Amino acid sequence: MTLTASRDVPDRNGETGAEPPPEQDLSAALDRLLADAEIWRPRILMSAVQLDIFSALETEPASAARIAERLGTDHAATARLLSALHEMGYLALTADGYRNMAAASAFLTSSSPHYIGSWFKLHDTDWPAWAGLTRSIREGREPAEGSIFHDRERLRTLLLAAHERALLFHLAPTVAAIDLAGVRNLLDLGGGAGSYSLGFCEANPDLVCTIFDLPDAIDIAREIISPYPMRDRIRLVCGDFTRDDLGDSHDVVFLSNVLHGEGPAAALTLLRRIRAALAPGGRVIIRDSFLEEDGTNARGGAVFGMTLMIETLEGRTHRLSDVQAMLREAGFGEIDQPSGQFLVGRVS
Repeated sequence: MTLTASRDVPDRNGETGAEPPPEQDLSAALDRLLADAEIWRPRILMSAVQLDIFSALETEPASAARIAERLGTDHAATARLLSALHEMGYLALTADGYRNMAAASAFLTSSSPHYIGSWFKLHDTDWPAWAGLTRSIREGREPAEGSIFHDRERLRTLLLAAHERALLFHLAPTVAAIDLAGVRNLLDLGGGAGSYSLGFCEANPDLVCTIFDLPDAIDIAREIISPYPMRDRIRLVCGDFTRDDLGDSHDVVFLSNVLHGEGPAAALTLLRRIRAALAPGGRVIIRDSFLEEDGTNARGGAVFGMTLMIETLEGRTHRLSDVQAMLREAGFGEIDQPSGQFLVGRVS
């Protein structure tokens, strides 16, 4: 079994990727403003995915009444939801009933190898937390729902969403960008569902990876890696990387989307712990969203930072210069940025 779903596709993780309209083009600015403010379509899609509407329609067209019967939902409300999904372009209406359009079949049916429905489920799970954003800004209070990392069900949804996105967007370019020639062991710290360990082991037949994460995350990683032959070269270790032993003499420590879950002091402490766990000449490879000096980046890093404010206790997107300074203070003598999403620190 290979990771054939990986493709190098631009991600849309809250990133508009669009240039702001010219100052004088207020009509275009208004269109973008209203699109940014709209909640109807995202909410409709979240509910459709939670109800698994698209999977129910994948094998054959069906009427609204038939779908409501299959799902155990209210007939009239289901009919209105299907009409909205038809209007939005995700369903077609034929003489035989509703059927999935291509995008729904490819990305929103649970049997598809490109399924990304967990991303919509994650937004659905976090809907109440986002409702408290204004209060958080006014009062500087912690997220009402608590950290997403300490809620078993929210964590599961997050890690499955991250895995699906990795397969579709990130895994292939990450594996291609990181040279692991000669590396025998890699510590995938906070490795979640194990997406990157799978990719690294598939591309490097002599590599052994260790996924180190919280027990609930390790349970998910065990489930995800079990169908793959590379599972025999992936060790699973339960622990809290803020206090538990990370081992020693690692050739590489890989840190993907972990540092942004920590505040500055905790991030520095973690990098010091990683430095102590590396062999001479070893590397820490950080994959994350880094802000420029003005507090933004072209990939939506400041917007993502708002997500971290309501989903974690201390998380934030860090400025690139701050992370570079942390690496130096943690004892990494050589620091390199091979691309915008990666920072590499090497033990001298």
